[in-house]
Amino acid sequence: MADHVVSVDAGNGGTNAVLLKPNGVYKSVYFPSVRAAATGQSLGLGKGLELQYEYVDWGGHRYVVGDDVIRVTRRNLERHQGAFRYGDEFHQFLVAVALTKLGIKEGRVDLTLFAPPGMYVEAKRIMRERFLEKDGVVAIGVKKRKKPYIWHYESVTIWPEGIGAAACFALDENGEVLNSDVLTGETVILDMGVYTLDALKLVDGNFNPEALEHASWENGGISVHVLQPILRVLKKQSEDFTMLTVDDVDAVIRQGLTKHDYTLRVAGYEMDIEPLVNKYSQRYAEWVANNIVDGVFSGLRGIKSAILIGGGEPLTSKWLKKWYGGKILNRKDYDLVRRIHPVDMNAVGGLRMALMRQQQAQPT
Repeated sequence: MADHVVSVDAGNGGTNAVLLKPNGVYKSVYFPSVRAAATGQSLGLGKGLELQYEYVDWGGHRYVVGDDVIRVTRRNLERHQGAFRYGDEFHQFLVAVALTKLGIKEGRVDLTLFAPPGMYVEAKRIMRERFLEKDGVVAIGVKKRKKPYIWHYESVTIWPEGIGAAACFALDENGEVLNSDVLTGETVILDMGVYTLDALKLVDGNFNPEALEHASWENGGISVHVLQPILRVLKKQSEDFTMLTVDDVDAVIRQGLTKHDYTLRVAGYEMDIEPLVNKYSQRYAEWVANNIVDGVFSGLRGIKSAILIGGGEPLTSKWLKKWYGGKILNRKDYDLVRRIHPVDMNAVGGLRMALMRQQQAQPT
């Protein structure tokens, strides 16, 4: 029996991870999937006089990761992108960092991961092989600790992205099957990430392999349709804005969605980018409607409902609900999902599926 049950959705834009805690609730973390080499050097001046940041030691190198990156350095940024990134060194790094942020220091880990539906069959094989290399043993160092954290992956389960979100409607927090008709008939899950958009079609809650040809769209996420267009506009406003990256825009949007403050602060300037966010979010919603909902799924005719998840959900749902009405499922109508952020739904569902699998494995 594993000491820790963890589900990690390490996307090319952000990494979401959830850990089952002993009291039955879960702990979650999120950070952008970006890193840069760091030295970790200090002048010994202490807090208040010296920039403070966390770093990790991995594979003989030191890195700063996530939101700390653009505070510390903008040189040689690495991003988790591309069709062949699943199971690679960077992917393993992101998962390991997520586990340290969840507080795991040692022991046996039951790990659940995700891959895009369109790449699932091949990615699943590669991911299992790579994560279980060296008997699944992982070592990662963290700031203020001389010895590295060491654990091993006792089991690695990989699901298509979107399945986790569906599980949130079919299973409760303990992995018990719910008596629910949410997934009866044909359902489409639209997972709008930073760089890709995945569309997963389910029939009575079951994955339809025949729909794989219409499953994953690279460059169909919020980076191309929202972050980059806003960045281009901003760079024309001032010479001081030319050093901005999509990471800066992403950070302001996440701040706006949680604190209702879309103020970008650079070099003494302040700019409210909410009008730009609204403008390009609506344009992204139009692209999703035209190319995916109408172009692939016939405007949802014959489909019971579409479930929106991922970072693009808060940006597009207002318009998609206006255009498609009750066909867009309202998560707030369901107790077990209303408190789950759309970005976390894959990871939370993966955790629930892991609990169901453990229950089924127990002798009766």
